Amino acid sequence: MKRFSPVAVWIVFSLILAASLAGCFGKPPPPQQFLRVDLGQAPCPGSANAQQRLPLGIKPLKALENLDRTAVLTAHDNVLTASLQYYWEGAPQDLVGQALRHGIECQSASLTPVDYQPRVTHDAVLTGQLTAFNVDETEGGRFVVSLHLDLWSRNLGTRISSGDFNAYAPLDNFSGDAVAKAASDALGRVVPKVVTWLDDGLPRIQKFMQQQ
Repeated sequence: MKRFSPVAVWIVFSLILAASLAGCFGKPPPPQQFLRVDLGQAPCPGSANAQQRLPLGIKPLKALENLDRTAVLTAHDNVLTASLQYYWEGAPQDLVGQALRHGIECQSASLTPVDYQPRVTHDAVLTGQLTAFNVDETEGGRFVVSLHLDLWSRNLGTRISSGDFNAYAPLDNFSGDAVAKAASDALGRVVPKVVTWLDDGLPRIQKFMQQQ
């Protein structure tokens, strides 16, 4: 009877172990794909009259803890699940903040956005928190954007007004391209709401400026 060498036995054992582990862990995760949303990076006509508008200091948006991640989230009833395949280019609050800033720059008739700096005088300041930026499986599938914003008088002295803003965009399917497009559409719907709210707050901003 032929005897097997220790090396051959070890090779066979390794192959069996590898096969067993493959069965335990299943298939490898899908390749990561990074989604891009339209943030309106191109120059816009509104920037030409920026010197005629009041500077609005914008602080970076905050986000709920579960949203402070780049993985795309999907809501099913009351449960949010993070994708293992689709990811945003950056943190959602940063993407929404860029879209807001560009929208104010291009669409506002009274305010022009500037970076908030603690030691610089700002006629008004905008702060806020992102509360939703995810796929929602209800109603056939849609993308949801929600945020809470606060408008402050000069140097965060007095809160002038607060607002909650929401927008939805339908999903054709749940592919990466469809999710990115729906996210862009939802941003395109929520930003004008914010701009209108800010412009409506101009009289109160000017009132506080006169009092100081």
